[in-house]
Amino acid sequence: MGDPIETAESVDNRIASLTKNLLECYEELDLIYRLSRKGLSSLEAQTNVDFILAEAIEIFEADTGWVIPVETSEELFNPVAEHISPETIALVHDHLVGDLLTKGKSRVVDCLKDEIGADGKEIPESFLCAVISTEQSVYGALCVGKSVGKGEFTAGDLKLAQVIASQAAVALENGQLHRKRMEEEQRIIRLQEEVRLARNIQTNLLPKGLPDISGYDVAGVTVPAQSVGGDYYDFIPMDGNRLALCLGDVSGKGMPAALLMAHLQAAIRGQTLMNASPAECLSRSNTLLYQSTGSDRFATCFYGILDTKAHCLRYANAGHDRPLVISGNGDPTSLDSAGLVLGLMENSAYPEMTLPLNRGDAMVVYSDGIIDAADQDNHEFGLKRLTRLVGNGGKTSASDLLTRIMSEVESHAGSAPQTDDMTLVVIRRE
Repeated sequence: MGDPIETAESVDNRIASLTKNLLECYEELDLIYRLSRKGLSSLEAQTNVDFILAEAIEIFEADTGWVIPVETSEELFNPVAEHISPETIALVHDHLVGDLLTKGKSRVVDCLKDEIGADGKEIPESFLCAVISTEQSVYGALCVGKSVGKGEFTAGDLKLAQVIASQAAVALENGQLHRKRMEEEQRIIRLQEEVRLARNIQTNLLPKGLPDISGYDVAGVTVPAQSVGGDYYDFIPMDGNRLALCLGDVSGKGMPAALLMAHLQAAIRGQTLMNASPAECLSRSNTLLYQSTGSDRFATCFYGILDTKAHCLRYANAGHDRPLVISGNGDPTSLDSAGLVLGLMENSAYPEMTLPLNRGDAMVVYSDGIIDAADQDNHEFGLKRLTRLVGNGGKTSASDLLTRIMSEVESHAGSAPQTDDMTLVVIRRE
């Protein structure tokens, strides 16, 4: 037998059904367009939430509606509602919506009062709840209701509500990502500003110029490995014949090291102004650092007082690399005596020594960033290379010897990145 012949009535019914489906598809596409192009283009979560509630109430001809966020530690928006009290919203949430959010499930309820087992003038008859969620996150719920006699929500309404909720979730997620990106950018800007200020402060802590001492030639430089560093050198005038000089290297790099360096400078300068001897200066500075810093923070420091009348240097060393001394005949030696680093133990004594300075003698004080500077093959510049370079310095000026050393270190490292602060002080008796 062949296929049954369709009647005119069945054809009309099928055309009507297809037309209805096409209209529903058009309405859905039109809704998506309006949501994405006109409404949910804002990156402000609250603006988007206000829009979707107004849109849902209009589309579904609802008497009431609300949008609530999921209960998390980071709520993106505040609840919004139309024609319903917070108490009724809380009642419906406790009996139904909270469970739907937990399950991530949208639903239509024909008789809400029977469903939740509660009565109240504000409780709508027909109820629709669409969970606002993506595959990764649940953000909240869109709820609308109709009172008795205003009709019931259909499966098509639920489908449209899910479209609204889905678009809203994407908008909320985009807004959240934008907010986090802006917060990260602001954090980076603040950090850069803090680093800039710290760099300026640290630069102001270093000597503004070289001391002009009759019969002596002095030079100094520091090159931080990062924007701010932990190396420190200083020249502190004491009286007409004496000049205190210091070179310190604090543990770590960057901002923490810079803060500790500023603390060390304040301690050293304070003791110098009190006319403390080198041993007393380091001992008291050690106690101050120990009492005000953690056990993981310490510093090495070479401190000396140059007497330009007696032509000698009284010095003490707190765990710092031993300076090199060049006699007039060019033979380099390292200074003896070194005590414990600053800040490691509360009470520590530092032996004090005196170095005579004859005509042509020079002293080179350096931080470990000089001898530890490595090339691309991780070969360090080394103390032997520095000693040989200092010995070949002859009777060149302090600034020329400093420039030569820094140039050789830079040449040795080549394109390898600088991993530690480098500081150098040269003093020569003319």
